[in-house]
Amino acid sequence: DDDEDDDGNDSDSAKSTQENPDWATQVYDTSTLETTELPTTPLLVKENGVSFEVDLMDGHKTGFYVDQRDNRLNLRKWSQGKDKVLDVCCYTGGFALNAALGGALRVVGVDSSQKALDMASKNAVTNGVSKQCSFIKAEAFKHLEFLLEQGEANSYDIIVLDPPKLAPNAAALQRATPKYVGLNKRAMQLLKPGGLLVTCSCSGAVTQNRLLPDVVVAAAASAGKTITALGP
Repeated sequence: DDDEDDDGNDSDSAKSTQENPDWATQVYDTSTLETTELPTTPLLVKENGVSFEVDLMDGHKTGFYVDQRDNRLNLRKWSQGKDKVLDVCCYTGGFALNAALGGALRVVGVDSSQKALDMASKNAVTNGVSKQCSFIKAEAFKHLEFLLEQGEANSYDIIVLDPPKLAPNAAALQRATPKYVGLNKRAMQLLKPGGLLVTCSCSGAVTQNRLLPDVVVAAAASAGKTITALGP
């Protein structure tokens, strides 16, 4: 799902690139400003002082979700003095590492990709937080449900939800909306009273229709929780 464009015009885009090769992605060496080849091995990058390996060749999209950098930094601040943090759909550990570096004692990252989790574990070691961080291969819905069945309701200080594109286009919204509501409901049930939910959607269809606030309100009603929105 994550590689589908919101407007469904993948074939048109590919055709345009073939007809106009100058539109194709270009890779530049920043030291020489000359074009070069795409690196075949992961690169080490730094974001707000945190080191991450980025796989430009085989990683999701560009290999790293740079648009979340401010949110990751905010999470680091919010994690000071916290005990348990859960990063759902953690990819290579962006939010999880920042939570640990912010002072959270126990941070768990969950993702369905073993390759991403291997890189997340390596990133944790690189940043000196491997003792605070653990990573679990699991599907998001099933793992949240599993945690509730294990009696972990009302036990997490912070939960991050950053799922893949559940609604690749506007036509998929009706089917995807209950999934977003279900994820958020389960997360709210796992949070302590006064806990913090950082919830995201990478679907342009959700953003353009301003559905995420409605999703959160519906999830809270279903979970029997009272919520306060702290940001957009």
